[in-house]
Amino acid sequence: MADLTLAASRSDTGRRHLVLGTLGHTVNDAYTAFLPALLPMFHFQLGLDETTLAGLVAIFALSASLPGPLLGRLSDRFGEVSVTAASVLFSAVLLSLLAVVPSVQVLFVLVAIAGFGSAAIHPAGSMLVRRGTSRPELAVALFAAGGMLGYAAGPSLLAAARDLAGPALPLVLLLPGVLAAATILTFAPRGGDRPESRSAGVRRFEWNLIVGPVGLITLAAAFAFLPVTAVLNGLPLFLMERHGLSDTHPSIASTLSTFSLAAAVGGVGVGVLAVRLSRKWLLVAVLTGSVPAFFGLLSLSPETTSFTYVLSAAGALSCAATPILVVAAQDFAPRSGATASGMVFGIGSALAGLMYFGIGALQVEVGMSPALSLAFIAPALSAALSLFVLNRIPSVAVTSVTETLCACAAASGIGIVPCAPACTLSCNGVSRNA
Repeated sequence: MADLTLAASRSDTGRRHLVLGTLGHTVNDAYTAFLPALLPMFHFQLGLDETTLAGLVAIFALSASLPGPLLGRLSDRFGEVSVTAASVLFSAVLLSLLAVVPSVQVLFVLVAIAGFGSAAIHPAGSMLVRRGTSRPELAVALFAAGGMLGYAAGPSLLAAARDLAGPALPLVLLLPGVLAAATILTFAPRGGDRPESRSAGVRRFEWNLIVGPVGLITLAAAFAFLPVTAVLNGLPLFLMERHGLSDTHPSIASTLSTFSLAAAVGGVGVGVLAVRLSRKWLLVAVLTGSVPAFFGLLSLSPETTSFTYVLSAAGALSCAATPILVVAAQDFAPRSGATASGMVFGIGSALAGLMYFGIGALQVEVGMSPALSLAFIAPALSAALSLFVLNRIPSVAVTSVTETLCACAAASGIGIVPCAPACTLSCNGVSRNA
Protein backbone atom coordinates (compact mmCIF):
# COMPACT_ATOMS: atom_id res chain seq x y z
CA MET A 1 0.00 0.00 0.00
CA ALA A 2 1.32 3.42 -0.87
CA ASP A 3 1.66 5.79 2.03
CA LEU A 4 -0.09 9.11 1.59
CA THR A 5 2.52 11.83 2.03
CA LEU A 6 1.17 15.14 3.20
CA ALA A 7 4.23 16.67 4.77
CA ALA A 8 4.45 20.16 6.10
CA SER A 9 7.55 22.27 6.53
CA ARG A 10 6.54 23.52 9.98
CA SER A 11 4.62 21.89 12.81
CA ASP A 12 2.40 24.95 13.25
CA THR A 13 1.13 24.42 9.69
CA GLY A 14 -0.28 21.05 10.70
CA ARG A 15 -1.88 22.54 13.80
CA ARG A 16 -3.46 25.28 11.72
CA HIS A 17 -4.96 22.75 9.32
CA LEU A 18 -6.31 20.81 12.30
CA VAL A 19 -7.90 23.87 13.89
CA LEU A 20 -9.44 25.13 10.66
CA GLY A 21 -10.81 21.74 9.60
CA THR A 22 -12.27 21.07 13.04
CA LEU A 23 -13.77 24.57 13.15
CA GLY A 24 -15.48 23.97 9.83
CA HIS A 25 -16.89 20.63 10.96
CA THR A 26 -18.11 22.06 14.27
CA VAL A 27 -19.95 24.95 12.62
CA ASN A 28 -21.34 22.78 9.82
CA ASP A 29 -22.78 20.18 12.19
CA ALA A 30 -24.29 22.91 14.36
CA TYR A 31 -26.34 23.84 11.30
CA THR A 32 -27.34 20.23 10.62
CA ALA A 33 -28.84 20.11 14.11
CA PHE A 34 -31.31 22.81 13.08
CA LEU A 35 -33.47 20.28 11.22
CA PRO A 36 -34.46 18.05 14.19
CA ALA A 37 -34.88 21.14 16.37
CA LEU A 38 -37.32 22.64 13.86
CA LEU A 39 -39.47 19.54 13.39
CA PRO A 40 -42.06 20.67 15.99
CA MET A 41 -42.43 23.96 14.13
CA PHE A 42 -42.97 22.14 10.85
CA HIS A 43 -45.62 20.02 12.57
CA PHE A 44 -47.60 22.94 14.00
CA GLN A 45 -47.09 25.61 11.34
CA LEU A 46 -47.06 23.49 8.18
CA GLY A 47 -49.32 20.68 9.41
CA LEU A 48 -46.85 17.84 8.72
CA ASP A 49 -47.64 14.51 10.39
CA GLU A 50 -45.12 12.13 11.96
CA THR A 51 -44.69 10.06 8.80
CA THR A 52 -43.93 13.12 6.68
CA LEU A 53 -41.47 14.42 9.27
CA ALA A 54 -39.71 11.06 9.31
CA GLY A 55 -39.49 11.22 5.51
CA LEU A 56 -37.97 14.67 5.79
CA VAL A 57 -35.28 13.38 8.13
CA ALA A 58 -34.60 10.41 5.83
CA ILE A 59 -34.19 12.69 2.80
CA PHE A 60 -31.66 14.84 4.63
CA ALA A 61 -29.76 11.77 5.85
CA LEU A 62 -29.48 10.44 2.30
CA SER A 63 -28.41 13.77 0.81
CA ALA A 64 -25.81 14.16 3.58
CA SER A 65 -24.27 10.72 3.03
CA LEU A 66 -24.71 9.15 -0.42
CA PRO A 67 -23.05 11.96 -2.46
CA GLY A 68 -19.97 11.79 -0.20
CA PRO A 69 -17.62 9.97 -2.61
CA LEU A 70 -18.52 12.17 -5.58
CA LEU A 71 -18.20 15.36 -3.55
CA GLY A 72 -14.96 14.04 -2.09
CA ARG A 73 -13.66 13.90 -5.64
CA LEU A 74 -14.11 17.69 -5.79
CA SER A 75 -11.76 17.99 -2.84
CA ASP A 76 -9.22 15.66 -4.44
CA ARG A 77 -9.22 17.82 -7.54
CA PHE A 78 -9.65 21.38 -6.25
CA GLY A 79 -8.22 21.18 -2.73
CA GLU A 80 -9.46 20.62 0.81
CA VAL A 81 -9.38 24.24 1.99
CA SER A 82 -11.70 25.66 -0.66
CA VAL A 83 -14.16 22.73 -0.49
CA THR A 84 -14.27 22.82 3.32
CA ALA A 85 -15.02 26.55 3.34
CA ALA A 86 -17.61 26.22 0.59
CA SER A 87 -19.31 23.34 2.44
CA VAL A 88 -19.75 25.38 5.62
CA LEU A 89 -21.13 28.34 3.68
CA PHE A 90 -23.49 26.10 1.69
CA SER A 91 -24.91 24.50 4.85
CA ALA A 92 -25.20 27.88 6.57
CA VAL A 93 -27.20 29.48 3.78
CA LEU A 94 -29.67 26.65 3.13
CA LEU A 95 -30.20 25.42 6.69
CA SER A 96 -30.66 28.96 8.01
CA LEU A 97 -33.55 29.36 5.57
CA LEU A 98 -35.36 26.44 7.24
CA ALA A 99 -36.33 28.78 10.09
CA VAL A 100 -38.46 30.90 7.72
CA VAL A 101 -39.49 28.33 5.10
CA PRO A 102 -42.81 29.41 3.54
CA SER A 103 -44.23 26.12 2.22
CA VAL A 104 -43.93 22.35 2.33
CA GLN A 105 -42.63 22.18 -1.25
CA VAL A 106 -39.84 24.65 -0.56
CA LEU A 107 -39.02 22.82 2.68
CA PHE A 108 -38.44 19.49 0.96
CA VAL A 109 -36.30 21.09 -1.77
CA LEU A 110 -34.16 22.90 0.80
CA VAL A 111 -33.65 19.77 2.89
CA ALA A 112 -32.79 17.61 -0.12
CA ILE A 113 -30.11 20.05 -1.28
CA ALA A 114 -28.82 21.22 2.11
CA GLY A 115 -27.41 17.80 2.93
CA PHE A 116 -24.75 18.25 0.24
CA GLY A 117 -22.85 20.57 2.57
CA SER A 118 -22.38 17.81 5.13
CA ALA A 119 -21.67 15.25 2.41
CA ALA A 120 -18.80 17.43 1.15
CA ILE A 121 -17.24 18.58 4.41
CA HIS A 122 -16.62 15.11 5.83
CA PRO A 123 -14.22 13.96 3.09
CA ALA A 124 -12.68 17.41 2.56
CA GLY A 125 -12.33 18.29 6.24
CA SER A 126 -10.97 14.89 7.26
CA MET A 127 -8.23 15.26 4.65
CA LEU A 128 -7.53 18.86 5.67
CA VAL A 129 -6.98 18.07 9.37
CA ARG A 130 -4.44 15.34 8.70
CA ARG A 131 -2.30 17.47 6.40
CA GLY A 132 1.10 18.06 7.94
CA THR A 133 0.59 15.82 10.99
CA SER A 134 2.29 12.59 11.96
CA ARG A 135 -0.78 11.51 13.99
CA PRO A 136 -3.60 11.24 11.44
CA GLU A 137 -5.89 9.11 13.60
CA LEU A 138 -5.82 11.72 16.35
CA ALA A 139 -6.45 14.51 13.85
CA VAL A 140 -9.47 12.72 12.37
CA ALA A 141 -10.74 11.88 15.88
CA LEU A 142 -10.59 15.55 16.90
CA PHE A 143 -12.32 16.45 13.65
CA ALA A 144 -15.14 14.00 14.44
CA ALA A 145 -15.40 15.19 18.05
CA GLY A 146 -15.76 18.77 16.85
CA GLY A 147 -18.73 17.73 14.75
CA MET A 148 -20.41 16.08 17.71
CA LEU A 149 -19.92 19.16 19.86
CA GLY A 150 -21.34 21.36 17.13
CA TYR A 151 -24.36 19.10 16.72
CA ALA A 152 -24.98 19.24 20.45
CA ALA A 153 -24.77 23.05 20.51
CA GLY A 154 -26.87 23.67 17.39
CA PRO A 155 -30.37 23.53 18.92
CA SER A 156 -29.41 25.91 21.75
CA LEU A 157 -27.93 28.40 19.30
CA LEU A 158 -31.06 28.21 17.17
CA ALA A 159 -33.32 28.76 20.17
CA ALA A 160 -31.34 31.78 21.31
CA ALA A 161 -31.40 33.31 17.83
CA ARG A 162 -35.15 32.78 17.49
CA ASP A 163 -35.72 34.58 20.80
CA LEU A 164 -33.46 37.55 20.04
CA ALA A 165 -33.15 38.08 16.28
CA GLY A 166 -36.71 38.87 15.23
CA PRO A 167 -37.18 39.53 11.49
CA ALA A 168 -33.40 39.34 10.95
CA LEU A 169 -33.34 35.67 12.02
CA PRO A 170 -31.98 34.21 8.73
CA LEU A 171 -29.14 36.75 8.63
CA VAL A 172 -28.25 36.17 12.27
CA LEU A 173 -28.22 32.40 11.74
CA LEU A 174 -26.11 32.78 8.60
CA LEU A 175 -23.41 34.87 10.29
CA PRO A 176 -21.42 32.06 12.04
CA GLY A 177 -21.15 30.12 8.79
CA VAL A 178 -19.93 33.14 6.87
CA LEU A 179 -17.35 33.92 9.55
CA ALA A 180 -16.16 30.28 9.68
CA ALA A 181 -15.79 30.04 5.90
CA ALA A 182 -13.92 33.36 5.77
CA THR A 183 -11.64 32.24 8.62
CA ILE A 184 -10.77 29.00 6.83
CA LEU A 185 -9.93 30.77 3.57
CA THR A 186 -8.00 33.57 5.29
CA PHE A 187 -5.85 31.60 7.71
CA ALA A 188 -5.20 28.41 5.71
CA PRO A 189 -1.45 28.10 4.98
CA ARG A 190 -0.58 29.31 1.51
CA GLY A 191 -0.04 26.53 -0.99
CA GLY A 192 -1.70 24.02 1.33
CA ASP A 193 -4.31 22.93 -1.19
CA ARG A 194 -1.99 22.24 -4.13
CA PRO A 195 -4.84 21.20 -6.45
CA GLU A 196 -2.64 21.60 -9.50
CA SER A 197 -0.41 18.76 -8.36
CA ARG A 198 -3.29 16.33 -8.02
CA SER A 199 -5.89 17.16 -10.62
CA ALA A 200 -4.32 15.06 -13.35
CA GLY A 201 -4.65 11.95 -11.24
CA VAL A 202 -8.28 12.39 -10.25
CA ARG A 203 -10.06 13.54 -13.39
CA ARG A 204 -12.48 10.67 -13.15
CA PHE A 205 -13.89 8.62 -10.31
CA GLU A 206 -11.73 5.60 -9.47
CA TRP A 207 -14.29 2.81 -9.57
CA ASN A 208 -11.76 0.33 -8.23
CA LEU A 209 -12.24 2.05 -4.86
CA ILE A 210 -15.61 0.30 -4.61
CA VAL A 211 -14.39 -3.23 -5.28
CA GLY A 212 -10.95 -2.87 -3.70
CA PRO A 213 -9.72 -2.42 -0.12
CA VAL A 214 -11.52 0.91 0.30
CA GLY A 215 -14.82 -0.77 -0.53
CA LEU A 216 -14.17 -3.44 2.10
CA ILE A 217 -13.24 -0.80 4.68
CA THR A 218 -16.48 1.01 3.83
CA LEU A 219 -18.43 -2.19 4.49
CA ALA A 220 -16.54 -2.66 7.77
CA ALA A 221 -17.46 0.92 8.70
CA ALA A 222 -21.13 0.19 7.98
CA PHE A 223 -21.06 -2.75 10.41
CA ALA A 224 -19.30 -0.53 12.97
CA PHE A 225 -21.88 2.25 12.54
CA LEU A 226 -24.90 -0.08 12.83
CA PRO A 227 -24.99 -0.41 16.65
CA VAL A 228 -24.57 3.37 16.99
CA THR A 229 -27.62 3.85 14.78
CA ALA A 230 -29.47 1.24 16.82
CA VAL A 231 -28.66 2.95 20.13
CA LEU A 232 -29.63 6.43 18.98
CA ASN A 233 -32.86 5.31 17.32
CA GLY A 234 -33.89 2.05 18.97
CA LEU A 235 -32.59 2.10 22.53
CA PRO A 236 -35.04 4.80 23.77
CA LEU A 237 -37.95 2.70 22.49
CA PHE A 238 -36.46 -0.39 24.13
CA LEU A 239 -36.12 1.40 27.49
CA MET A 240 -39.72 2.59 27.26
CA GLU A 241 -40.97 -0.90 26.43
CA ARG A 242 -38.81 -2.91 28.85
CA HIS A 243 -38.75 -0.55 31.83
CA GLY A 244 -42.01 1.35 31.38
CA LEU A 245 -40.42 4.78 30.93
CA SER A 246 -42.37 7.65 29.41
CA ASP A 247 -41.09 9.46 26.34
CA THR A 248 -40.31 12.50 28.53
CA HIS A 249 -38.49 10.55 31.25
CA PRO A 250 -35.10 12.15 32.10
CA SER A 251 -33.33 8.83 31.53
CA ILE A 252 -34.17 8.94 27.82
CA ALA A 253 -32.47 12.28 27.20
CA SER A 254 -29.54 11.54 29.52
CA THR A 255 -28.96 8.21 27.78
CA LEU A 256 -28.52 9.84 24.39
CA SER A 257 -26.40 12.69 25.77
CA THR A 258 -24.09 10.40 27.73
CA PHE A 259 -23.64 8.08 24.77
CA SER A 260 -22.81 10.92 22.37
CA LEU A 261 -20.31 12.61 24.71
CA ALA A 262 -18.61 9.29 25.47
CA ALA A 263 -18.35 8.62 21.73
CA ALA A 264 -16.48 11.89 21.24
CA VAL A 265 -14.07 11.12 24.09
CA GLY A 266 -13.52 7.56 22.88
CA GLY A 267 -12.63 8.67 19.37
CA VAL A 268 -10.02 11.12 20.66
CA GLY A 269 -8.62 8.49 23.04
CA VAL A 270 -8.10 6.00 20.23
CA GLY A 271 -6.48 8.72 18.15
CA VAL A 272 -3.91 9.18 20.93
CA LEU A 273 -3.34 5.43 21.34
CA ALA A 274 -2.93 4.90 17.59
CA VAL A 275 0.41 6.71 17.77
CA ARG A 276 1.80 4.11 20.18
CA LEU A 277 -0.03 0.90 19.28
CA SER A 278 -0.65 -1.11 16.13
CA ARG A 279 -3.74 0.44 14.57
CA LYS A 280 -4.79 -2.97 13.26
CA TRP A 281 -4.99 -4.61 16.67
CA LEU A 282 -6.27 -1.45 18.32
CA LEU A 283 -9.14 -1.43 15.81
CA VAL A 284 -9.96 -5.07 16.51
CA ALA A 285 -9.81 -4.45 20.26
CA VAL A 286 -12.25 -1.53 20.30
CA LEU A 287 -14.69 -3.23 17.92
CA THR A 288 -14.82 -6.55 19.77
CA GLY A 289 -14.77 -4.80 23.15
CA SER A 290 -17.87 -2.83 22.23
CA VAL A 291 -20.00 -5.97 21.76
CA PRO A 292 -20.36 -6.93 25.47
CA ALA A 293 -20.88 -3.27 26.37
CA PHE A 294 -23.76 -2.98 23.91
CA PHE A 295 -25.32 -6.19 25.18
CA GLY A 296 -25.05 -4.90 28.75
CA LEU A 297 -27.47 -2.11 27.83
CA LEU A 298 -30.19 -4.70 27.27
CA SER A 299 -29.99 -6.19 30.76
CA LEU A 300 -29.47 -3.20 33.07
CA SER A 301 -31.98 -0.69 34.39
CA PRO A 302 -31.42 2.85 33.03
CA GLU A 303 -31.77 4.29 36.54
CA THR A 304 -28.75 2.42 37.94
CA THR A 305 -25.14 3.54 38.13
CA SER A 306 -24.05 0.35 36.37
CA PHE A 307 -26.10 1.30 33.33
CA THR A 308 -24.35 4.68 33.15
CA TYR A 309 -20.93 3.03 33.28
CA VAL A 310 -21.83 0.47 30.62
CA LEU A 311 -23.45 3.15 28.46
CA SER A 312 -20.31 5.29 28.70
CA ALA A 313 -18.13 2.32 27.74
CA ALA A 314 -20.38 1.49 24.79
CA GLY A 315 -20.32 5.10 23.64
CA ALA A 316 -16.55 5.42 23.99
CA LEU A 317 -15.95 2.23 22.01
CA SER A 318 -18.73 2.79 19.45
CA CYS A 319 -17.06 5.53 17.41
CA ALA A 320 -13.48 4.72 18.38
CA ALA A 321 -13.01 2.74 15.17
CA THR A 322 -13.99 5.66 12.92
CA PRO A 323 -10.65 7.57 12.80
CA ILE A 324 -8.70 4.36 12.16
CA LEU A 325 -11.05 3.26 9.37
CA VAL A 326 -11.02 6.70 7.73
CA VAL A 327 -7.22 6.99 7.82
CA ALA A 328 -6.83 3.43 6.49
CA ALA A 329 -9.17 4.21 3.58
CA GLN A 330 -7.24 7.41 2.81
CA ASP A 331 -3.93 5.55 2.85
CA PHE A 332 -5.28 2.90 0.48
CA ALA A 333 -6.20 5.67 -1.99
CA PRO A 334 -3.21 8.06 -2.08
CA ARG A 335 -4.52 9.91 -5.16
CA SER A 336 -8.15 10.06 -3.98
CA GLY A 337 -8.01 10.37 -0.21
CA ALA A 338 -11.06 12.60 0.08
CA THR A 339 -13.08 10.31 -2.18
CA ALA A 340 -12.15 7.38 0.05
CA SER A 341 -13.14 9.41 3.12
CA GLY A 342 -16.47 10.15 1.48
CA MET A 343 -17.07 6.45 1.01
CA VAL A 344 -16.44 5.67 4.68
CA PHE A 345 -18.40 8.61 6.06
CA GLY A 346 -21.11 8.66 3.40
CA ILE A 347 -21.66 5.20 1.95
CA GLY A 348 -20.81 3.57 5.28
CA SER A 349 -23.44 5.62 7.09
CA ALA A 350 -26.00 5.00 4.34
CA LEU A 351 -25.42 1.24 4.47
CA ALA A 352 -25.75 1.30 8.25
CA GLY A 353 -29.08 3.12 7.90
CA LEU A 354 -30.25 0.58 5.34
CA MET A 355 -29.29 -2.30 7.63
CA TYR A 356 -31.09 -0.63 10.52
CA PHE A 357 -34.21 -0.49 8.38
CA GLY A 358 -34.07 -4.30 8.42
CA ILE A 359 -33.49 -4.27 12.17
CA GLY A 360 -36.58 -2.10 12.56
CA ALA A 361 -38.64 -4.58 10.58
CA LEU A 362 -37.36 -7.40 12.79
CA GLN A 363 -38.42 -5.50 15.89
CA VAL A 364 -42.03 -5.93 14.83
CA GLU A 365 -41.61 -9.66 14.15
CA VAL A 366 -39.36 -10.89 16.96
CA GLY A 367 -39.31 -8.04 19.50
CA MET A 368 -36.97 -5.23 20.44
CA SER A 369 -34.37 -7.20 22.37
CA PRO A 370 -33.58 -9.90 19.75
CA ALA A 371 -33.52 -7.32 16.96
CA LEU A 372 -31.15 -4.99 18.81
CA SER A 373 -28.98 -7.98 19.73
CA LEU A 374 -28.48 -8.65 16.03
CA ALA A 375 -27.32 -5.06 15.52
CA PHE A 376 -24.99 -5.27 18.51
CA ILE A 377 -23.15 -8.27 17.00
CA ALA A 378 -22.18 -6.22 13.93
CA PRO A 379 -18.89 -4.82 15.37
CA ALA A 380 -17.52 -8.37 15.51
CA LEU A 381 -18.13 -8.68 11.77
CA SER A 382 -16.48 -5.31 11.27
CA ALA A 383 -13.43 -6.46 13.25
CA ALA A 384 -13.03 -9.61 11.16
CA LEU A 385 -13.38 -7.71 7.88
CA SER A 386 -11.01 -4.93 9.04
CA LEU A 387 -8.40 -7.46 10.09
CA PHE A 388 -8.59 -9.11 6.68
CA VAL A 389 -8.11 -5.80 4.87
CA LEU A 390 -5.41 -4.32 7.10
CA ASN A 391 -3.38 -7.54 6.91
CA ARG A 392 -2.79 -6.61 3.28
CA ILE A 393 -0.67 -3.63 4.35
CA PRO A 394 3.00 -4.52 3.83
CA SER A 395 5.19 -4.29 6.88
CA VAL A 396 7.40 -1.22 7.11
CA ALA A 397 11.13 -1.73 7.23
CA VAL A 398 12.85 -0.83 10.46
CA THR A 399 14.34 2.64 10.27
CA SER A 400 17.74 3.69 11.51
CA VAL A 401 18.21 5.55 14.77
CA THR A 402 19.23 8.70 12.88
CA GLU A 403 16.14 8.60 10.68
CA THR A 404 13.89 7.97 13.66
CA LEU A 405 15.35 10.90 15.61
CA CYS A 406 14.98 13.03 12.52
CA ALA A 407 11.31 12.13 12.18
CA CYS A 408 10.62 12.73 15.85
CA ALA A 409 12.35 16.10 15.77
CA ALA A 410 10.46 17.19 12.68
CA ALA A 411 7.15 16.03 14.14
CA SER A 412 7.69 17.81 17.44
CA GLY A 413 8.73 21.07 15.82
CA ILE A 414 12.30 21.06 17.12
CA GLY A 415 13.48 21.68 13.57
CA ILE A 416 16.94 20.09 13.43
CA VAL A 417 18.36 21.68 10.29
CA PRO A 418 20.53 18.78 9.03
CA CYS A 419 17.51 16.51 9.01
CA ALA A 420 15.35 18.71 6.79
CA PRO A 421 16.76 17.62 3.39
CA ALA A 422 16.97 13.98 4.38
CA CYS A 423 13.47 12.96 5.36
CA THR A 424 9.80 13.82 5.31
CA LEU A 425 6.85 12.56 7.33
CA SER A 426 4.07 10.62 5.77
CA CYS A 427 0.57 11.05 7.14
CA ASN A 428 0.70 7.86 9.16
CA GLY A 429 3.93 8.90 10.83
CA VAL A 430 6.29 6.60 8.86
CA SER A 431 9.61 8.26 8.19
CA ARG A 432 10.73 8.13 4.55
CA ASN A 433 13.91 9.10 2.73
CA ALA A 434 13.17 11.98 0.38
